[in-house]
Amino acid sequence: MNDAYITFKNNELAKSKDLAEALKISESDFIKTQKWFDLLLLRHKEANSNREEQLETEKELEFKFYELTSSEIERKSYKYILSKLLNYNNEFNGAFLRSLYIARLGALLRDNLIPKFVNDKMIVYSPEDFFHTTVYLRENYFVSPNSNFLEDILKAEHVRGILKQATVKVRFSILKNILHIIHQKTFHHDIICFKKILKLVSSDDVALIDYLKQFKVLNDQGCYKIIHDTLNLPIAENAWEDFERKVQLINFFDTGRGANPTASWNKKFAELSGTIGNSSLLKAASIVLENENCKNYEFDYGAVWGDDTAKRFLKSAQWIKDMLS
Repeated sequence: MNDAYITFKNNELAKSKDLAEALKISESDFIKTQKWFDLLLLRHKEANSNREEQLETEKELEFKFYELTSSEIERKSYKYILSKLLNYNNEFNGAFLRSLYIARLGALLRDNLIPKFVNDKMIVYSPEDFFHTTVYLRENYFVSPNSNFLEDILKAEHVRGILKQATVKVRFSILKNILHIIHQKTFHHDIICFKKILKLVSSDDVALIDYLKQFKVLNDQGCYKIIHDTLNLPIAENAWEDFERKVQLINFFDTGRGANPTASWNKKFAELSGTIGNSSLLKAASIVLENENCKNYEFDYGAVWGDDTAKRFLKSAQWIKDMLS
């Protein structure tokens, strides 16, 4: 294997040992599982662009995977396997290992094995198990927008209602790890996963709310700068009511699409006008409009990408200002 594959293999193995110990996976299951993932990594390294060869590799790996999970290991080890599937799939969608995307391995993981394991409610996680899983997943060479990495982590939680069973402390620790993955992304095409996290916050999560108010992303992208400003805008005296209203604003600002306000946008504006008040709406819109220069994001190497989320926020803010000024 070349240096990148060796680096990934060694680092991933060290993390896997920690995760297996935390999840109380037997040494036998650890070894058998690692054997399959070693083969997966080898096949990824060896793969070329020949579709027939990729299909053969896909079938081979799928057959060996079902052999592993049908009779060779305990069912409680499935939660460990799911964690590794998510990690490898995210890595295969980046360019750390190689620039060529291996389509059939992507289909095997993202479209086949991962959805089955994510949606299988018989794969049970305690909140502490899921915390250890997010520790394993939190550090990445690259967070791919094409791997469904964050989406699958959040869906695995949602399907099982893990956070509903967690203490405030464990819920905070889990969501901090997931937020760290968001923090790492090189570009944020949307804020869908961040909004899902906002929905998971309860009135008991005082420390988490404070953490969200300070949250920033590594690339300092405009949409998250606007979110930071919005979350730190004083609206209500009661801390929980204040947070709830600002979450409503973030969701509303993100609906600014098209040349003119839609009927649904106008309806939501009327609702917020009644609950939040025109003064707070105008104040929030003014804060957003101070970030007019955030419509585009420039990478270090000179490329410029449009920040569509920031554009939606700015559009909504301008409509609010036009209506209330």
